[in-house]
Amino acid sequence: MSKPVLGVLVGAILGTLDGLSAWLSHEARPVMLAIVIGSTVKGVVTGLLAGLIGRWRRSTTLGVMAGLLIGFVLSALAAVGQPDHALEIVLPGMLLGAVVGFVTQRYPQQPMRLGSTGATLMVALGTALYPLVPSAMGQATVPGDALVPLASLVGRWSGTTEGQPGKGTVEREYERVLASRFIQVRNRSTYPPQGKNPKGEIHEDIGLFSFDSARKRIVLRQFHAEGFVNQYVMDPDFKPTRLVLTTEAIENIPPGWQARETYVLTGSDQLEEIFELAEPGKDFKLYSRNRLTRKR
Repeated sequence: MSKPVLGVLVGAILGTLDGLSAWLSHEARPVMLAIVIGSTVKGVVTGLLAGLIGRWRRSTTLGVMAGLLIGFVLSALAAVGQPDHALEIVLPGMLLGAVVGFVTQRYPQQPMRLGSTGATLMVALGTALYPLVPSAMGQATVPGDALVPLASLVGRWSGTTEGQPGKGTVEREYERVLASRFIQVRNRSTYPPQGKNPKGEIHEDIGLFSFDSARKRIVLRQFHAEGFVNQYVMDPDFKPTRLVLTTEAIENIPPGWQARETYVLTGSDQLEEIFELAEPGKDFKLYSRNRLTRKR
């Protein structure tokens, strides 16, 4: 087996395993297929280039250093637009490059020459696959480009609520939809009959998070079973553990009312949501507070 072929095989296997490891991240699971494809293609290109270098010159040090560099460059391209996940993408890519660089230098011990046809095919393969790296990884990182502040919300949650309607339970799910360009949220809050709410109550709402490229702001359009339609815009100075959205419009309510949603991540699987309302010309007052835990 020639060094370029060996590099392609080892790179493809390691790249696939690297992509599959994304299953450990809740926010990455909805785009697993794109991540695996992108990681595999990146591994194939890294392996091919490392194998060609191994044919050109026998030096383990050169092979490892070249693999590190190739892995860094390709992974850095894949990490564009994802500063919060850059190390998670770049470091495995560099490790893959180093391993492939080492393997293609050490094996096979006796160099085997490709015929002119084989060499042409290998070069053609590299030329064809290289442009796929940014595009394939781009598919995997669509959410990270614009909706990265919300990535940690993706998944199913349940918990408790308390406030003006009384005490109750909450079931909620955030999921990526429409090619992962939007995040959809479905919420159901159940309040059993109690002193401050004798008849009990079931509240449902659905919403869509999107990114307004003109304003560079995340927008939430929320539809309530009671008929209200709230359009929120996220504060620009958000923090990874605290997100604040304030309405810029509410349908089917007297003019001047405002609503505010505050998400506080108290842990990787713990979320506190504070919902506030403000009457015309008055300050915000707490309406409800939800404490949610991610379902495993």
